[in-house]
Amino acid sequence: MALQGIKVLVVEDDPVFRQLVSDYCRQQGMTVAEAEDGQHGLEQFALSRPDIALVDLCMPRMGGLEFLQKLAETAPQLPSIVITANKAMSDVVEALRNGAWDYLMKPLADLQVLHNAMVDCLRESGGLEPPERTNSIGTEWESPEQSLVMSENFEALQNDTATAQLVQAQLFPATSQTFANCNFTYNLYRSEPVSALLCDGFECGEHHYCAYLAKVSPSGNVSAFVSVLLRSFLNQKLKRFRQGGSTAVLEPYAMLSYLNEQLVKSGLSCALEMAYMVLDLQSRRVAIGRAGTDIKVFLRNEDQLSRIILPETPPIGVAGDNRPHSHFRDLAPGQALVLLEGAEHVRRDLLNNRFQGVCDSKSTGGCVQLKATG
Repeated sequence: MALQGIKVLVVEDDPVFRQLVSDYCRQQGMTVAEAEDGQHGLEQFALSRPDIALVDLCMPRMGGLEFLQKLAETAPQLPSIVITANKAMSDVVEALRNGAWDYLMKPLADLQVLHNAMVDCLRESGGLEPPERTNSIGTEWESPEQSLVMSENFEALQNDTATAQLVQAQLFPATSQTFANCNFTYNLYRSEPVSALLCDGFECGEHHYCAYLAKVSPSGNVSAFVSVLLRSFLNQKLKRFRQGGSTAVLEPYAMLSYLNEQLVKSGLSCALEMAYMVLDLQSRRVAIGRAGTDIKVFLRNEDQLSRIILPETPPIGVAGDNRPHSHFRDLAPGQALVLLEGAEHVRRDLLNNRFQGVCDSKSTGGCVQLKATG
């Protein structure tokens, strides 16, 4: 797809690689601004007002992480792609936490991979029109050779449990979060260094709060990479919402469909049981989406849990035409929605309000609670 007229900022201290990327972008019809470090990048951003930024991590004066932080403060809607030779996966995770939309590893054997990543980010940001032929949520399929799973970082996480554990730990949320008139809290019990269970909770604008619980199968170090992918995918949808371009992040069915298609095309060959819920803070109406059967949904009143029966559906990541189930429920003040997976001790700690976040245990399991407090 042509990128004619798109403005790109290339922030890279290696003059040879910066020239290579800049020349390629110009060949695609793009207008290019170049910077040799983060400080220069901020100056060039103010002058050129680009549509997308390509950023190295390790640079003098101001590195890529600090540059991304400052960029997020001034232009949170701007899509950015990290292109780095840094083998530290923790830095890539930090870049995603600081707002990067995607990342690629040097050397880039095929610049078409860069082209595809830019097209995806620009479509998400609204900088490009969606393709004429799309799947159900407006994203084109990529070949497995172009997916993140082929990066050296994935191989590093597969082979190094300590690194995988460290990366995953950076992406777990705080044990308890309070926003407006709701409270998010959770327990994840792991019997191995890398948890097969993942969760998060985050505000979405002034009037909504989103939360999910997911279980990766098979378990192992791949769960850490799935943690990174989920954060990247959710970042894109959240940014799109904040700039007024899409409400998909507030629609559990759309989000699970999107994550299914992205996980399928990643080539990871893993399944993801997942429940995703969105609380409207004004009406206290909760939209719930679920794919798979292991994660149960409950309505909680004080020390009572009432099961919400949802139809059985396949987990995401196993089929391109998966159709998750969605459900709606109104909460009274003090009521909570609970996502739960695992043994009896998970339920017991939940009802006793013992929330510890991530903890080691002989038995696995987990729960996420989203409570209406007002």
